[in-house]
Amino acid sequence: MIEILHPQEDSERIELLRTSGFTTVDAWKESFGEYGSLQALDPTMERLAGGDLENHSRYVVYPWRNTVVRLPEDEVFHRLRTARNRFLITDEEQREWGAATIAVAGLSVGASLLHTCVLTGARRFRIADPDALGLTNLNRLSGSVCDIGVPKTTLARRRMLEIDPFLAVESFDSGVTEATLRSFLGCDGRSRADIILEEVDDLAMKVAIRRHARAAEIPLVMVTDDGDGVIVDVERYDLDPSYPEFHGLAGPVTSMSAAELADPANKVRIASAIVGADVSPRVNEALAEAGRTISSWPQLGSAATMAGAVGATIARQIICGEAIPSGRTRVQISAMLTG
Repeated sequence: MIEILHPQEDSERIELLRTSGFTTVDAWKESFGEYGSLQALDPTMERLAGGDLENHSRYVVYPWRNTVVRLPEDEVFHRLRTARNRFLITDEEQREWGAATIAVAGLSVGASLLHTCVLTGARRFRIADPDALGLTNLNRLSGSVCDIGVPKTTLARRRMLEIDPFLAVESFDSGVTEATLRSFLGCDGRSRADIILEEVDDLAMKVAIRRHARAAEIPLVMVTDDGDGVIVDVERYDLDPSYPEFHGLAGPVTSMSAAELADPANKVRIASAIVGADVSPRVNEALAEAGRTISSWPQLGSAATMAGAVGATIARQIICGEAIPSGRTRVQISAMLTG
């Protein structure tokens, strides 16, 4: 999707782009003052002067923006971009988080999770979603009416690479399927995912993802928006491979066939058991209208954004060795306000 060009080795290509209508943004020149301030405070940083910029530059081509951006090379770029994370996230934690492979399945709430992971310095991803952006998605997804009909994976990649062009992202544009699940999780001999952020709608695939996560001992986090609140589910298959899917709330779902899981009656029963009865009154009211006056699960952008922040924070803490146990937690703004 992008090109990363070397100032000397790719000089002809850079000049061609400059003369063929591409806009050029010199982000390295604009940010060098910040780098100088950091150098003055941190003796471990490489000493660079203004004359060194070109030797430590990369030119990043964003074809969908018709733009070329001059940036610092990868190591310098990452140090600058994460400079304000320091001490809130230690240098060692930043390295661990940046090296972890994060598998994000489903890019509705998952898009908010993904974006927050990138903001905090994660750099290795597998993403999956079969759908394109629709107008009704724009109540909770950061997007544009200009992007209607564009695959969600394409939009997610663009957003990620505009934040950090040096990150690695592998896209599964048909979503997670039985045919791609092992590859998505890295259970086929490739680099295994270090954590799964599961946000798919299909019940049978939710079960299949957990079955494979248990076998591969990969921790899983799921966040579900609940009106103005969030339900957070953590399943630490890395610590306890015998931990029951969905905390045992749905019963022995792994023994059910795909056909049984697709049965409408079973789907309603199991989904209700997974979510539980303790949802907000407005969600209960809205769910009663699903299939009647509304077409799908009701969601708010405020809750989706909160879910992304909470879920990504928990994922980072798991990757960085915090003792996050399996279980369910609810984050309810109304409870905070009423005490």
